[in-house]
Amino acid sequence: MLLTRVRITNYRSIAECDVRLGPLTVLSGPNAAGKSNFLDALRFVRDAVRSSPGQALEPRGGLEEVLHTSSVGTQADSFRILLDLTMAVPRPGSEPERLDASYLLEVTADPGGDGRPGVRREELSFVPEVPDWQLRSDSWREDPPLLKGAGGPGRPVARSLHSMRFYELHTPVLRDIDQTPRRRGDVVLGEQGQYLARVLQSLDRRQPWVKDTIDGYISTMIDNAAGLDGKELDEADVAYVVGRFIEDGNLKRVDRRSLSDGTLRLAGVLAALFQSRALDGSIPFIGIEEPEISLHPPVLGALYDSLVAASDNTQVMVTTQSADLLDNPAADPDHLLVVRDDGHGSTIGPIDETGRRLLADGVLTLPELLRSGEMRPGRNLPHSQREDGLQ
Repeated sequence: MLLTRVRITNYRSIAECDVRLGPLTVLSGPNAAGKSNFLDALRFVRDAVRSSPGQALEPRGGLEEVLHTSSVGTQADSFRILLDLTMAVPRPGSEPERLDASYLLEVTADPGGDGRPGVRREELSFVPEVPDWQLRSDSWREDPPLLKGAGGPGRPVARSLHSMRFYELHTPVLRDIDQTPRRRGDVVLGEQGQYLARVLQSLDRRQPWVKDTIDGYISTMIDNAAGLDGKELDEADVAYVVGRFIEDGNLKRVDRRSLSDGTLRLAGVLAALFQSRALDGSIPFIGIEEPEISLHPPVLGALYDSLVAASDNTQVMVTTQSADLLDNPAADPDHLLVVRDDGHGSTIGPIDETGRRLLADGVLTLPELLRSGEMRPGRNLPHSQREDGLQ
């Protein structure tokens, strides 16, 4: 699966946006501009497909907390998220067929007046059309989205959206001892960094060349580091992270409690990007909140290389406030979506024409454009000029 276009209406700070995505997307902008809200809209779809809109809204504070409120205090009564994606759909007895799909989910409160959130409108369509198949609902219901139980070509769409992963890594979680029972097969990194030790150890056993890649990034970006390993104690069935560092030409192992926050967070970011299920496409989309946190600015450009490399296997989206992250020849203006809030809500779009001219003429580099404050989003088209049917 590849998400190619995202249209959001009335979700948190986003009154409306219409943007296109590639294999790598960097959401760039100042704090509180709305970067996390965009990523959370995608996460909401994942959570709703896994359970229901009501359950997905509970940890977000309920429907009223996510409905957009205008600058004059008017709150919307519903929000809509429309995703365009490209994927291969299995066909019995033949090669998978590549289809372009659009999935629309609109959520509102029960029109009966009790305030329960539910689905007002849901639709999944394909190009080319799939004969004798339809998923569409235009009447309010509290039940989980129809996509959750869809068969036919809807099943791989549901599975792909269900498998998206969103990471907001927490250093105490990365540092903690993992006391969950040992598992067979691949280990998926938890979205706060759980199971880091077991992920590293699984890669070392099953895909050592991937583990070497992760250690290579760590040694490039962390002074004197040789890598991080996951260590298991068989007798206690626990796992924890151990660092390897070079001191005076000798290899020294560093206890998890002595590892810096930056080292642990970098290992978590790399484990998220290069875990086994990301490499084989089982995790089709990975979103990471501010991967640069706790890392020294001079080494952040190297982190961009890992994002580009990972995007060859899975779609990657990150949020960032850092110009240093963009200080890399691989940083492409086309990777960026700029997020700004001028007091009327979040505006999200590619770098505007003025910014692109400054880059093309060599007046400013990409990191300089962000530092100068001249990086602004191009304006979204109003609904009246679109063909998407969301009016």
